[in-house]
Amino acid sequence: MSITASQCRAARAMLDWSQETLVEGADIELDILCAFEHGHSKLDLELQDRLRAALEKAGISFIDDNQTSAAGGPGVRMLRSPGEFDTDQSKTVQYTENLAPDAPTGAGG
Repeated sequence: MSITASQCRAARAMLDWSQETLVEGADIELDILCAFEHGHSKLDLELQDRLRAALEKAGISFIDDNQTSAAGGPGVRMLRSPGEFDTDQSKTVQYTENLAPDAPTGAGG
């Protein structure tokens, strides 16, 4: 899945990251990121993968077009906030039968 310029800007805003912070984490040039975020250029897959990896490592999840609802477009979601969890996640049990959605999107509950 490709990342849009809007998703990149929104992810940085959610993390309160400057462009400089992102280019350091993704190991890309600042002028390339600026041009991408302003819609002046597209990134090749390697650079998109680096951006995505840096942002996902920081807790961002990318939402593809129509992934969560028929009316929804591409977006981003923060999976966790730093210091938000006070549990030892290594001792948390996830049962595989509870991981798959069992109702259509928008069913509520």
